[in-house]
Amino acid sequence: MSTQGNSNSTVAPNFEVLIVGSGIAGLSAAIACREKGFNVTILEAAAEFTHVGAGIFLGGNASSILCHWGLRKQMDKCAARQKRTIFVNHDEGKTLKVAEYAELEKQIGFPLWQLHRADLHDVLLARAQELGAVFKMGHSVKTYDWERPSALLDDGTSIAADVIMAADGYRSYARSNMLGRVDEPRPSGNSAFRALIPCELLAGDPSLKPIINWEDQTTYVWVGAGCHVVGYPVREGKFYNIVLTQPAIHTADSKYVVSVDPSEVLELYKSWDPRLVSILQHLPADTLEWRLCDLEPMESCIFQGSKIVLIGDAGHAMLPSAAQGAGASIEDGAALGELLARARGKEDIPRVLRTYQKLRQPRLAAIVRGARADAKRWHDKKSTGSGTTSEWSWDYDVMTEAREIELEA
Repeated sequence: MSTQGNSNSTVAPNFEVLIVGSGIAGLSAAIACREKGFNVTILEAAAEFTHVGAGIFLGGNASSILCHWGLRKQMDKCAARQKRTIFVNHDEGKTLKVAEYAELEKQIGFPLWQLHRADLHDVLLARAQELGAVFKMGHSVKTYDWERPSALLDDGTSIAADVIMAADGYRSYARSNMLGRVDEPRPSGNSAFRALIPCELLAGDPSLKPIINWEDQTTYVWVGAGCHVVGYPVREGKFYNIVLTQPAIHTADSKYVVSVDPSEVLELYKSWDPRLVSILQHLPADTLEWRLCDLEPMESCIFQGSKIVLIGDAGHAMLPSAAQGAGASIEDGAALGELLARARGKEDIPRVLRTYQKLRQPRLAAIVRGARADAKRWHDKKSTGSGTTSEWSWDYDVMTEAREIELEA
């Protein structure tokens, strides 16, 4: 039976929080916890930060959190407000459906942002550093002590905390440690070619003008013939972000990321909409094929002992068709910050994590399953461009939900 937790006016204990991984989920958790006054240490396996990834979308569920953290000005500098999505058929480029977002954005009350993942990471990193989060770079976790809790590092040292948040990505070691077996993500059978193309290379084709227009931010989705393609401009219109999803080619076995010859991509899509073919003629030499995976929704993301929790892709990796990978990770961090602030002391941490599980699992499972369904529909040879089923998830206030939910016993 649930019991009511502290009122929000209660001063929270000064918890020691250890976060493993400094991606979107880890940095979001760091910001949320530092905002509540907790001491935060972040372990990062990489020796230094590098820019990875490509374009991402943030619905109101995520942008509202970033605005609450005082980051709207920084985000407006690097993100565009998505105005619409146009679904077109794969061969003729005929418009199948137009989803306009002006009214939806007005209803939500917060921006629908599109930007490069690296730019979002930079914004979050700068805020976490400004708030005083401590970063330990070049450290990997060898194992966890579930009860203490603590993390034993590859150099033999151990770091203890009151609560540990494992945000070590979709191929999470922490998840395997929790389950007692190696747990690889579920392959979808598809892969994605991802690339950033300088828009100056595309500007000479008049037919591409509305597609690459930064000021009139429009996402184009080509659907059908067993594949789908998503494209939109990023970084103030300097680059066109393109993601082409098809049955896995070079990543069909155990490989997760493979460099590909751009001519191979062009050959595969040579009979598609001439505008898309024109774009693909400028694919860069560093085009990559990524294996697309997700995770079966987990019954529990909490370690035995209830002091360590999986967050972000480590607990709920989802296909990119969800357009919620980054957004859901930001939600995770915000929810944990709010819930921990309601604890009376260390003895309440297990209750907090159980409440986090209760709050997050149904929503995340629905998003994961919706992403699978969307990808399947968009690949149908007779696809009518019926849009995305994830729009419901854009209008959500996880911070309020976390403040109001009853704490589990």
